[in-house]
Amino acid sequence: MLIFTLEGFTPAAISAYGSSWNRTPTLDRIAAHGVTWNRVITPVTDPLEQWDRWASQLGEAAREIVVITDDERLLQRDSAAVFEEIVLVESEDESFGDDSDDDSPRTIEIEDTTLGRLTAVAADRLNQDQSVWLHSRFLTRHWDAPRELSDDFESHEAFDEEPYDESEDADEFGEVSQSSGTDADADADPLDETSPNDLAEVPWIISDTEPPDRILAANEDPDWITTWMRTYACQIKLVDAMMDVLLSLTADDTPLLISGTSGFALGQNGGIGHRTGPLRSCHLQVPLICSGGTGLRRRLLTSADDFAKLVNQRQLHVDDPLVPIETFLESSPPRQQSLETPTDEAENVSHVVIHRDASPVAVMTHEWFYIRSEDGPLMPDADDRGHLFLKPDDIDDFNNVIRLQRHEADRLHQFLLSDSNPAE
Repeated sequence: MLIFTLEGFTPAAISAYGSSWNRTPTLDRIAAHGVTWNRVITPVTDPLEQWDRWASQLGEAAREIVVITDDERLLQRDSAAVFEEIVLVESEDESFGDDSDDDSPRTIEIEDTTLGRLTAVAADRLNQDQSVWLHSRFLTRHWDAPRELSDDFESHEAFDEEPYDESEDADEFGEVSQSSGTDADADADPLDETSPNDLAEVPWIISDTEPPDRILAANEDPDWITTWMRTYACQIKLVDAMMDVLLSLTADDTPLLISGTSGFALGQNGGIGHRTGPLRSCHLQVPLICSGGTGLRRRLLTSADDFAKLVNQRQLHVDDPLVPIETFLESSPPRQQSLETPTDEAENVSHVVIHRDASPVAVMTHEWFYIRSEDGPLMPDADDRGHLFLKPDDIDDFNNVIRLQRHEADRLHQFLLSDSNPAE
């Protein structure tokens, strides 16, 4: 068995999940011959808590699994005792940009990256016929993937033309250029507080290996989002390449499972980074792809906790179907399914409650995503009921409809209250 999980792993950068700006042929191939879950939500905001939840549900199956990781924190968790062995491959956190002012992409061999070295250790264990779980946090700690992996790298390198000069167009049409007179200065907005740094040219890609953790200001160039997306895409291209290496070492019938312990913000609600900005779907949604199927897709809501159930199933019952075929015949979930009657069956889950520091802060259902206000404790009579987004239509939580759907917000708010104060 081969299990591959990452911290900070968003499905937005996987073409099997509809990404139009990053191609992942290996992951696509696995999805085409397996089963893909479209709406997998982590029930906790802390990726380490998600790891612990998986470990606690694995049972005896974990005794046969060797964990290969660059995350030293896993060795300090109580869940470490569950596994047969945890092999730590230390991460090299040096930044490419520390020794030079040059912003051009640096060259590094794939096998020298953090994930490349993890893959080498995992490959050795696979050759020994061991079940391997490769888990990495390089997406949240060290972006060392070669920038040449970008789909557009060659075309960008070949593109060579003179920089655009705005004054040339102005002179051609008989206008006064900004650099030639005072007329342009007279038209300047006196309330414009844009600093010279905000007007700096946006790089095509980021060469620094430190992952971003920033909130975009209103006056920043939106092309920064594209640049960070392109840089993140290089990291996912590395994941795809390493998956191809590992697949070449396994038999066709080897169970393979891929997922993440947390998502990643790539500009949604102005945040770029891991757990950056207000809590939204991008921080909670992770991919889940398993071998052993015929390209089926599970479109209904699923808790990331179910990943451990799939590991158990694949470890103990390799030939059983991952999800009953009748599940995929459902065109949509039952509307207004009761929140008070949860079930342990993955195919019938009605909601996922998201916890931060053991406190419920949000709930995801088939139709809604409700996030309580972060300004204080969850109060029964709070005027500010947080944010409400329509699902699955509002993918990036753009349109808060709480004023239009106050009754739904109240219903979900009361459910979170009951979850935080269960009846004695």
